Amino acid sequence: MKRLSCLFLACGCLTFLACSSGTNGTPPDSGAEMDGALPDSDDRIEDGDELPGDDAGWDGQADSGEDAGGDVPGLDGDPGVAVDAGGDSQDAGADTADGDGPSADGGDAGGTDGGDEGPPTFVAVTYNTGIHPTVGVAGFTLQQNEYLDTYYGHGLCWGPAIEQARVFFDSFQPDVVSFQEMFDIEECASIPTEAQEGFVCENWTPGSPTVEELILGPGYQVACNWQKSDKCAAVRRDFGTFRDCSGDYCLDGLYGSEIDDCGSGSRIGRGIIELSGGGIITLVNVHGSSGVTGDDMECRVKQIEQVFIDLGDGDPAANGEPNLILGDFNTDPRSPTAVLLDSSAQRWNDFVGPDKSFDFINEYVKTYTNLFCIDNVVSDVLTGTCWYPGFTEGYPPVSPEGFFDHTPTVCEIAMP
Repeated sequence: MKRLSCLFLACGCLTFLACSSGTNGTPPDSGAEMDGALPDSDDRIEDGDELPGDDAGWDGQADSGEDAGGDVPGLDGDPGVAVDAGGDSQDAGADTADGDGPSADGGDAGGTDGGDEGPPTFVAVTYNTGIHPTVGVAGFTLQQNEYLDTYYGHGLCWGPAIEQARVFFDSFQPDVVSFQEMFDIEECASIPTEAQEGFVCENWTPGSPTVEELILGPGYQVACNWQKSDKCAAVRRDFGTFRDCSGDYCLDGLYGSEIDDCGSGSRIGRGIIELSGGGIITLVNVHGSSGVTGDDMECRVKQIEQVFIDLGDGDPAANGEPNLILGDFNTDPRSPTAVLLDSSAQRWNDFVGPDKSFDFINEYVKTYTNLFCIDNVVSDVLTGTCWYPGFTEGYPPVSPEGFFDHTPTVCEIAMP
């Protein structure tokens, strides 16, 4: 759903729902459904791999991205403090570093053994990477904006945005990542040549690295929700690997099932991470349906029930211990207004909260356009502290220009 529509509904109707993307006719997901099964790929990133638009970079660019700014009328009673999403580094939650930025020494930020200071920890990230470049910024043209709408669905596909995401992840190299609104590199085969300049497809050939590989670098394994190649999870190989995923990239590698009348494929995916040091983590990758209609809310309710009741195989998606549930919920369960108006926010609260079997790990920070807290990390037994680029002091925004409308949620999590 379009961002302008979200803002209008929020301000005019006190709505609570964040929609996943779009300032220019963006569909609610990352664009066209990506249903085709593709073979696993063992291709890795080589030194010669080139990102289109690398020369645009992001260092030194003025902050000309859209600033959602301010609270939504009617949400003043929500927990937490709204922070300027345009990049002001105010502290909106517990920091996990000393303020020098992520992994300031350039070393490994995840999978530590804890030593004498506590239990082992790992770093998990949830990031909706849908993009919304501003025409005229970093060389982005009106024609490219039309191509972005028509062919790419606002998934992570534009060279300068890919480079910013790469720099972000390279700064701390997380152990586990949950992605929503990625771009499937295999879609390049059907995109006209004239619509490829400046986008990841410009240098694409069969067997090119996936966008996940481009931004994470070597050493990760990626698995995607069933028939949803824009909704994927990654695990660093020295931390663990996905069970039943033998390659570096496994389409349909996260188990799920389709819900009637709620779109194709599975918005809930379950993957078992077999840890290199022994043990497992059950990961649940979530991307709730967007929208504010009754049908949209009901689809989200059914997706939540897949997480906690039955994913389609008789077990909930979160059927292990420990369970790590993370992603873009597309509703705000900790907003009183959302709980009042949205049955799916209410349904999350049936299962998650201080007196429930599951609880939020992340603080209440409005990581979607500074309006809603829809990007969340939940567990039954795992605990941790989180930081938010552009919100938490010492952690600059991923994109000073505001190419992304979601802010990553990064959590250092203690093993039980």
